[in-house]
Amino acid sequence: MNFFGHAVVAAWADDHAEHLLGSMLPDFEAMVRVPLVHVRDSDIQRGIDLHHKTDQTFHRSSTFLALCDRALKRMVGLGVRRGTSRAVAHVGTELFLDGWLAREPRHVDAYLTALEIDVRGRVEWQDRGAAFSDLQMRLSRWGVPRDYEEPEFVLGRLADSLRRRPALALREEESPLVGSFLPSLKQMVAGSAPELLREIRDGLGFGS
Repeated sequence: MNFFGHAVVAAWADDHAEHLLGSMLPDFEAMVRVPLVHVRDSDIQRGIDLHHKTDQTFHRSSTFLALCDRALKRMVGLGVRRGTSRAVAHVGTELFLDGWLAREPRHVDAYLTALEIDVRGRVEWQDRGAAFSDLQMRLSRWGVPRDYEEPEFVLGRLADSLRRRPALALREEESPLVGSFLPSLKQMVAGSAPELLREIRDGLGFGS
């Protein structure tokens, strides 16, 4: 699950901004590639803990696994390498889910409020927070992450995220093949999102 989706799930349990921010921090840590070395705020820490539980539940859910399997087979059939197809199916599903969730204003409002939190004195980064502060500012300026609904935008994000892994990176000849499939993946995610979220809610014990 991507960072925006984590904020949505965290709000099911506790919609305080610190909790929501904590639920996104592991993804932000990966994005800035700077270790988070200490957390002093208990609400932020609870959000971090929920992030890891959510990922475990999400990645094991039957709906997510079925989406990935279907997308994998479709892309392999188009001529995309199996490893790349598997990575695109996984990450692409997460990104399109964020775009689908961003349609709901209350999700967006809670997310933007969480981004405004001043974490100085609450968390400690290896670089003293410089990279995270820059990311926080850029995400705040970006605002509503509705770009994750756009297949062309998602294709760019996939290319960027896989570039650091040569075995999975989109080759020049694969990029248009993946691009041609992404609108279908978007529709698949939109159709499966309610059931996927129900599985996550049940798996985390939040009930209906």
